[in-house]
Amino acid sequence: MSDISAVRWQDLRSQLQGGGTLVECVDPSIPGCLIGVDDDGTLHLMIAIGEEPNKIPPDLEAIVVRIIETDQLYLDIYAKGHFEMVFTPLANQIFAGVTVQGRKPIDVVVQTIEEFRGALKPVKPDLTLTEQIGLFGEIWVLRYVLIPNIGTRACFLWSGPDSERHDFIGHSAHIEVKTTTRSEDKHEISRMDQLRAPCGKRLLFASIQLEKSEAGAMTLAVLIDEVIEVLGKDGKAIDAFESRLAKMRWHDGLRQSAELKKFNLRDAQFFEVEGTFPRLADDYVPPRGISAVRYTIDISSRPTLDREIVDEIVQTMCVPSSELAN
Repeated sequence: MSDISAVRWQDLRSQLQGGGTLVECVDPSIPGCLIGVDDDGTLHLMIAIGEEPNKIPPDLEAIVVRIIETDQLYLDIYAKGHFEMVFTPLANQIFAGVTVQGRKPIDVVVQTIEEFRGALKPVKPDLTLTEQIGLFGEIWVLRYVLIPNIGTRACFLWSGPDSERHDFIGHSAHIEVKTTTRSEDKHEISRMDQLRAPCGKRLLFASIQLEKSEAGAMTLAVLIDEVIEVLGKDGKAIDAFESRLAKMRWHDGLRQSAELKKFNLRDAQFFEVEGTFPRLADDYVPPRGISAVRYTIDISSRPTLDREIVDEIVQTMCVPSSELAN
């Protein structure tokens, strides 16, 4: 696939003979994506769209987004020629998002511009070790349990970043994920209702045990890249995944941080929360004046679920297509 480069901008400039904007396809096999150069040196990336979006990004000092109509409707992203060093990688990222990942053009434009703006902001604070451990466990379950069973729809079931009671909320089951680097099979429960199964649904408890090691094979960045890769060209799922990552305070600047920890997976166990599973009783009411309870459970003596059973339960978490049609 063709790239947008300084050589191509210069080639367009050399062909200018006055009279407006000279354009060409970024790639001959993709007629809906054009690059162009104006007489005054302004650089353009034009993406064909089916309908006008409700909102476009605000103008920046370097980048402007407009809707134009020639033979068809286009998103026109442009910048003055002296911003070429910034505009070229931005245009390539937008082009790849639309053509390779198959995402909606306006969503790609908005997100890419935000990423480039974010790259120039003061460094955000690093995630704490506790935050990294918790986020790692949730993404691991998404990557290795939900996506293999229900595909890219799994991203829309990830509710942990929204501070819901459980980390994954599905049609017939919920999943609560707890992650630890301790050698004991113990986990801290932070809400009174966290181990309470919703009415008419099953509740799985995922115990993810990690080893923190400088020789570890996995980091959050590696795990996130794996998820993006398996989501392939499902732009909506990628957007859902990345928006949830942002809510958890993940940003790409953390990839270069010395505080990004390395882990090895020691174990991943699944339990069904029912019967004598250690937890507060469903009808437990705390004494007056107590608004929150935090307690620790020991699951070392509990029978684990076979992975086949876990897969069967997870496969019921999405609404059947027959119900979606009604």
